[in-house]
Amino acid sequence: MNVVPVLNIPGLENDPQQISVRALFMRGGSSRGAFFFADDMPVEPKERAAFLLACYGSPDRRQIDGIGGSDPLTSKAAVVGRPTHPEADLDYTFVQVGIDRPMVSTGGNCGNMLAAVGPFAVLRGLIAPTEPETSVRIHTTNTGQVVTARFRVVDGYPCLEGNTRVPGVPGTGSPITLDFGDCAGSVSGKLLPTGSVLDIVELGARKVPVSFVDAATPFVFVLATAIGATGAETPAEISANSALMADLEAIRGWACVKLGLVERPEHAAEISPNIPRVIMVGPSQDYEAADGPVPADMMDVCVRQLAMQKPHHTLAVTGAVCSAVASRLPGSVVHELSRAKGARTRLGQPAGILTVSAEVVETKDGWRIERAAVERTARLLMSGYAHVSRQRLKEVRDMLEG
Repeated sequence: MNVVPVLNIPGLENDPQQISVRALFMRGGSSRGAFFFADDMPVEPKERAAFLLACYGSPDRRQIDGIGGSDPLTSKAAVVGRPTHPEADLDYTFVQVGIDRPMVSTGGNCGNMLAAVGPFAVLRGLIAPTEPETSVRIHTTNTGQVVTARFRVVDGYPCLEGNTRVPGVPGTGSPITLDFGDCAGSVSGKLLPTGSVLDIVELGARKVPVSFVDAATPFVFVLATAIGATGAETPAEISANSALMADLEAIRGWACVKLGLVERPEHAAEISPNIPRVIMVGPSQDYEAADGPVPADMMDVCVRQLAMQKPHHTLAVTGAVCSAVASRLPGSVVHELSRAKGARTRLGQPAGILTVSAEVVETKDGWRIERAAVERTARLLMSGYAHVSRQRLKEVRDMLEG
């Protein structure tokens, strides 16, 4: 790892107590975190994990001694490097940094953070901007897929101003289009990991219909009414319902077994807490979003996502893409509830309505995704260096080795 001087603060460039790594702190969609150039980061996975945990102030539910925001949406990191894929311009590795546990996950992609990868690359000089629009092919190393990002450039800088609104983010910004293309089989190698568009998971005497779909990131879609929910609950209501949370994690554990990541469902939270993910699905209905009421006629289907065993306050981009693809699969939980017609699906999620485009066709070999795209915005929030205590780094390294 390259240890770099600390801004021009006298004396700190030789401080033996901390190491400093150049970083840009950015918002991508409805997430935010530090973006690092791969050459500045440790190469060995455990060393990189220890650095990120110490940098974010984990494990600690407040992350008070680091840059984490005490929420899965704000405890994320991106590592961007030179391409290792022949059809890509950049490599992007997404890292979900644990909050109250000393662990990091690179098991799935984050489309929100992905939205800021192109602007980051322009700002760091990793790619040359073109005006009025720059297109960059991004190899998501977590899933092995190549996603094309397109964004406006003005006077050599990523454009900020525009009319695109992202649910859960104040104001508007310049659109960044993320086209996932054929994003089937990101982890399992198949669009339908079980081979079926509809499965039944047994929870005691209850039989719960689910659809397990692997598009952009694997998600298991759960019929909300089958587990005593509506699909329109607030994140706080979901979190406070211990029985509902247990049911959703048990179903996620079932899917984790199907992926071969664990042998028993109850081991999923410890061994693979981030992949696969789970979404509860309900019909279009009136509900209260964070910034006001959302009428049923504005949406095609209602969805509620969990990540890292916590309800999401917004819907992940990969969750939105996977939901839109699932809505195109006849017989799936999402398709049966959705009112969508054509390529666009309007998803009712806790922060409001999110619209995604997906085109799926049936071939002699099964279903194929032709296009799956969503618009996001991104912005640079802070630039400089992340400073990590050597003592804390050692403590976290010992936790990982223990």
